[in-house]
Amino acid sequence: MAQTLALTRQFIEEHTVDYYRTAGGTRPDLRVVDTPEGRVVVKDFSRGDFLFRTMVGPILIRREYGALCKLIGVEGVPQIIAKIDRYAFAVQHIPGTSLDQRLPKPLTNVFYTDLKRVVAEMHARGVAHCDLRSRGNVMLGDDSRPYVIDFAACVFLGRGWNPFLRWLFGQFVLADRNAVLRIKQRNSPELLSDDEAAELATPLPFERPARAFGETVRRITRRLLTRNKPDTSL
Repeated sequence: MAQTLALTRQFIEEHTVDYYRTAGGTRPDLRVVDTPEGRVVVKDFSRGDFLFRTMVGPILIRREYGALCKLIGVEGVPQIIAKIDRYAFAVQHIPGTSLDQRLPKPLTNVFYTDLKRVVAEMHARGVAHCDLRSRGNVMLGDDSRPYVIDFAACVFLGRGWNPFLRWLFGQFVLADRNAVLRIKQRNSPELLSDDEAAELATPLPFERPARAFGETVRRITRRLLTRNKPDTSL
C-alpha cells in the first residue's frame, strides 16, 4: 500500500467501518477505515481527555510513528501508511486475533520461532517494544503468522556509543525476549523447552522496580491529565 495515500479527517470519518476501541481517558480511538487501496487502522488521540491529548498524545504519536518508520520492511510489524496530524497516524490493517482473545486454533512452535524472529529484527533496527508482556500487543494473523503491534512504550537505541545507554537498551532487549517466553508459557506451556523454563525461573535484574516505576507513572498521569476513571492502557 502506498504511503502517499491521502487520509484527511473528513475521509476518515466518512469511511470508518469499525472500532477496535473508542477514545477515553488515556486511550486513543482505534478505528478501521476503508480506503481505495485496502483497509487501514487509524490510531487517534484527538478525542481523548483534553490535557492528555494536548500534552501527552502528540508525544506518543511522534514516538510510535518514529518506531514504525524504523521498522519499515520488517515482516510481522504492521507497516506505517501515513502520519495524519500531531494526534493520529494510520497503519496497515492486519486481519487476525489478539492473543488476549479466544484464538481460533492452537499456537505452534513455528509461530513462536517466527515471533522471536520478528522481535530480533526489531532490536536489530534499534527498537525495543517494552510492553510485550501485554498479550494484546501480539496478534495471530489470519495467515497464521505473528504480528507485533502498539509501540507506544517503545525505547530506541541511541545513535552514539554511550556505554550506559547501550547497556540500558540491552536490558529492554532482554525484557522483550523474556516476554516472548512468557507468552509461550501462558498460551502453550506444553511447548516450553527445559532451557526456556529455566530461563523463566530466573528473574531479570531490574524487573520488579521497572514494573513498579511504570505503574506509578501511569497512575499519576491518569490522575493528573484525565477526568475519567483510570483505564488499563496508556
